[in-house]
Amino acid sequence: RIFKNRKWLEVSPLAVTSADNIIIESADAKVAFNRGILTFQSKEMPSEISVDPHSIQLDAKHIVFPLLLRKWKVGDYFYPLGMNKKKKISRFLIDAKQSLTAKENTWVLESANRLLWVVGQRIDNRFKITEHTGTVLSIHLLPSK
Repeated sequence: RIFKNRKWLEVSPLAVTSADNIIIESADAKVAFNRGILTFQSKEMPSEISVDPHSIQLDAKHIVFPLLLRKWKVGDYFYPLGMNKKKKISRFLIDAKQSLTAKENTWVLESANRLLWVVGQRIDNRFKITEHTGTVLSIHLLPSK
């Protein structure tokens, strides 16, 4: 495929239309998918919070298992960290100036039909760590090369 992205032409493989849905059953899991490997670990509140977009910490009391890891779809929304109102994933990706290929390869992590994380980009404000957080679900993405 060749398509125009602002001032540039991008060449990418033909889009694959497979709908991958991966179910994560527990807080101590390791999941491989086409973007890399996700590791999950439940632990006590850390003394320092990571600012790396590939390592996140979420308030475990708001998370319901099983989790669903899937590609985003039209109509998906979340509350980006720092915002108190919802934003559609499509608008979030446009605002982040993502190319068509990057948009097609964007994954989300979902708990009880609420998006926790746009994988590798931003967590949902409803699941952030606060001063009342006891247990933390730590998730790390090791991107594939």
